[in-house]
Amino acid sequence: MVDRARLAMTRWLPLSAIGAGISFVAGFMLNLAPAQVIVAAGLTATLVFSGLLFQSFGREKELAETERK
Repeated sequence: MVDRARLAMTRWLPLSAIGAGISFVAGFMLNLAPAQVIVAAGLTATLVFSGLLFQSFGREKELAETERK
């Protein structure tokens, strides 16, 4: 079984923070409103984190199916 709490703390949150940072830099370079930049960064971090979370569930399912065969 995958230890999702450990993965979240060691891998997913840093990757989410990097995604949010990229959004911040791009937003401010394009001179967008600060509110738009903050919302974009939050959505980016949420998207990256949830994508990695769902990927871990899919990977666990694939491993379980492989072990059954």
